[in-house]
Amino acid sequence: MLKLENKFLAFIIAAVTSFYSTGIAAQSKVTIAFQIPLEHHLAQNILFFKEELETMSNATISVQINDYESYLKDRKDLEKLDSEQQYFMAKEMLEAIQSRKIDIGLISLARVSKLIPLADIFNQPFLIDNEKKLSDMVSKDSFVRRSIEGSLQELGLKTLWWQPYGSVIFVSKGSSIKTPEQMKDKKVRVFGKTLGNLVLAAGGTPLAIPNSLQYFAYKHQKVDIGMTTIADVRKKKIWEVMDTISLTNNANMQFLLVTNNRWWNSLTTNTRRLISQAASSAEEKSVKMLKSIEVASFNEAIQNGMRIVVLSNDDRDYWREKSGPIYENFLENTGSNGQVAFDATSTD
Repeated sequence: MLKLENKFLAFIIAAVTSFYSTGIAAQSKVTIAFQIPLEHHLAQNILFFKEELETMSNATISVQINDYESYLKDRKDLEKLDSEQQYFMAKEMLEAIQSRKIDIGLISLARVSKLIPLADIFNQPFLIDNEKKLSDMVSKDSFVRRSIEGSLQELGLKTLWWQPYGSVIFVSKGSSIKTPEQMKDKKVRVFGKTLGNLVLAAGGTPLAIPNSLQYFAYKHQKVDIGMTTIADVRKKKIWEVMDTISLTNNANMQFLLVTNNRWWNSLTTNTRRLISQAASSAEEKSVKMLKSIEVASFNEAIQNGMRIVVLSNDDRDYWREKSGPIYENFLENTGSNGQVAFDATSTD
């Protein structure tokens, strides 16, 4: 009888050991925070990551989503709020990740560029202006991406995956914006310092207007020209207030999903493997998703009467000539690494 009990006990111990040797404790929780609504395509991609990770881990890992937009909608109904959840605006996200208030957070590359000047290569006017250049820049083995992620490591942050948001274009009413002269003395909606500097170089007046207010700004003629993305043309129904899209591709918007190195290193090898696999799938999915969204947005813009204007090579060269002081400032701030990144964009 004693031998039978000992065998049963040994079986239980072996089973428990085997379960935990996979590196995942039952119902481990991963928290992800971002500041966009759940229906946004960036958020949809994060939800895809959640589903992938929970499926691959056989539901032993649960992913909790803390999105600030839902918090804003529900905060008046206190019964809906989980007191353990933490919500952060975009400007608070980096500190929240570094202090481990959350496990994973979404941050824009534009915000990263305030700490890592090299990241501003994506905002340098008319440099990354076609799909091949962009693909080369964001590939996992590219000098630019490795350098940015390496600098984030030095700040205690690990990058899990990149999510594209799209190339920046101009929207206007009554005429296209193919040359700097067409921007002269015009008020232009921008959403970043370097984009603002491009407007100044063209003789215009930049006005920083958040994404949520760009439709209002166009409708009430607060600005004459807008910088936005093709995806947002559809999402914001820009055709109701503007009639022309100038395909400048003068900058590119990227977002990163990052985590704290201490949290990452506290995980088991198997957990890190599963998260990395889900992150790779999410990055691949995000690229395909954006392309699909942009095609639909182009079609809908045209169907709603918007005119699509393509810049010539001479137009682009002229914009680059005007952008000389912006390039010089970038190279001064980034040194040899910036020069390598800059030179990489010159190859079509």
